[in-house]
Amino acid sequence: MSIYKVIGRPAAGSLIAEFLLTEAKQKYEFKYISPEECKETDFLKVQPFGKIPVLICPNGNSIFETMAITSHLVEQFPQLAPPKGSYERDLQWQYLSLMATSIYLGYHRQFYSHYYAPKEVSKEVGEIASDQREVGYSYLEKVLCPYLLGDKPMAVDFYLFMISRWDPNIKALTEDKPKLSEFIKNMRSHNSVVSVLNSHK
Repeated sequence: MSIYKVIGRPAAGSLIAEFLLTEAKQKYEFKYISPEECKETDFLKVQPFGKIPVLICPNGNSIFETMAITSHLVEQFPQLAPPKGSYERDLQWQYLSLMATSIYLGYHRQFYSHYYAPKEVSKEVGEIASDQREVGYSYLEKVLCPYLLGDKPMAVDFYLFMISRWDPNIKALTEDKPKLSEFIKNMRSHNSVVSVLNSHK
């Protein structure tokens, strides 16, 4: 029987696919791909920008971009999200969009600022990106209760945990965000998270 295949690298954006597949109790294969391999012709046919992650579905179809992958898995495995038609379902997409466009992209703009601006202004680009992330995190701090959609973690929470792992100074990030600090602590000990992270050690 065919299973999902996650193409990515440990601790990168491919974590969301692994977290959600594990939470949905789905077997999958993890395929490591190096930055050099991402530039090869065969991979560029699948992902034109040469970025990870890429999710290969059991039927052979491929999906890239973390939001698209998350959306696919939420649709395939309803237990990962609130019921369709509910307000919580709308909030899920709102929070995911905020994280993908403001926080996730903010990290990318800081750590890969050469993609966005000349080298001489890369420091300023990083500072602006950091400020934008802070706005996003401060908003999420207000809505955590203790998770983003209530009292149990769903797909959107695994996404938030993933991006928080990339922060260069998590202590400073959570210093004035007690709910985010507790959230990260709780997610770090979640069975699906522990299983995925241990698989890459």
